[in-house]
Amino acid sequence: MFNFSSTTFDNFSPLRIVDFGSGKSYLTFAVYYFLTELKKIPAYITGLDLKEDVIKNCDSLAKKLGCKNLEFKIGNIADYSSEKNPDIIITLHACDTATDFALDYAVKHNAKAILSVPCCQHEINSQLEKQKIKSESPFASIERFGILRERFAAIATDAIRAELLEQCGYTVQVLEFIDMSHTPKNILIRAVKKQSDNFKNKESKIRIKSLLDELYCNQTLEKLLSKESKL
Repeated sequence: MFNFSSTTFDNFSPLRIVDFGSGKSYLTFAVYYFLTELKKIPAYITGLDLKEDVIKNCDSLAKKLGCKNLEFKIGNIADYSSEKNPDIIITLHACDTATDFALDYAVKHNAKAILSVPCCQHEINSQLEKQKIKSESPFASIERFGILRERFAAIATDAIRAELLEQCGYTVQVLEFIDMSHTPKNILIRAVKKQSDNFKNKESKIRIKSLLDELYCNQTLEKLLSKESKL
């Protein structure tokens, strides 16, 4: 799943994993089974979601199957807290800025690895939609047409997220993790924490500022990380 050569895990403690926006938790159970049953890697996994009925069903199923160290909690990603920092953060189709709050949590709690599949990137698209199109903008032709603007906004959002994670000390890849025929929401942001602290990238900051300035937009993860001087 990862090339762990650039990061270190504690061999004596269970991997601590949080699945933000776990929903019906198919992925959560699959990760648990893969690690604990197939790879024999001790893991403590938490699934978090806002839907009370879904979480109760998942918790009941985990107990029925005898899944030790697998728990489910009801809650908002933005309000989540835990006594111990996670090793890995997972998000699968956490809607719109929920992905940003999950990535922000991962960075600020020093997660060693991140697997994030964004979904419904409305934030920049809604800002572009409200703007009066400026014909001199290099993106004017894209912004004129709704479906093109929506796809462009999603790409811009995930590009900014990837750049921000790199600035925070992660080696980042943006991958197509599943065929388009299964779902159009098939972009995976995969990030692994570097051991070196020498990661500040001035060019990356310039690229983000240039893009946001050109679009006359702001982006949640950039604001969250800037708030506590993580950038």
